[in-house]
Amino acid sequence: MTGDLLRDDARVREAFRRGERWALAEVYRVYFPLVSTVATRGFGGFRGFYNPCDRDDAIQTIFAAALEERARLAYNGLDPYGKFLRGIAQNTCRRMLEKAARFRRTDGQPELVEAQREQERCLGVLDQLIDLQEQEVVRRFVASIDTEPDRTVLRAYFVEGTAEETIAKDIGLTRYRVRKVVATLYKRMKRFLSDHGIQ
Repeated sequence: MTGDLLRDDARVREAFRRGERWALAEVYRVYFPLVSTVATRGFGGFRGFYNPCDRDDAIQTIFAAALEERARLAYNGLDPYGKFLRGIAQNTCRRMLEKAARFRRTDGQPELVEAQREQERCLGVLDQLIDLQEQEVVRRFVASIDTEPDRTVLRAYFVEGTAEETIAKDIGLTRYRVRKVVATLYKRMKRFLSDHGIQ
């Protein structure tokens, strides 16, 4: 793969964000080698899943996470999607390894199994609180955008997944100008989220 499909092809990117099946299938086809490599060869100190069933499970779990609406809309369209997908793949593999380790530690010990379930319930509540906190920070960022063109581009590009060409036509700007606004908003958003403890 010499280029990057989702970064370079606005038509596919827009359809992908909307969840159109043909676009999801194309993303699966194009990025399958990357995901397979992460599951097979690993990263950092992890050397990949040895068992073929575990590898297949990891690949499908990674794509399931990457194709969820939240993940589709989180991709900014500026950075290579391969890099974004690799991050999802690595996080998914880490969660799978942690889950497998917990299972080994608690297998056959009912009191530990129940303690683990309680811990996971608490973690689930914590995840929900973190999600709500992130949503509030995002709302505050949106409220901080003080010009109408920027707000329009923010909503159209990052929330609705509209292609740059379409935005340019809708609001009467050149595609070059829209792309500059998108890049500026993306940098501002990353800085804002980082300042509020969200990476």
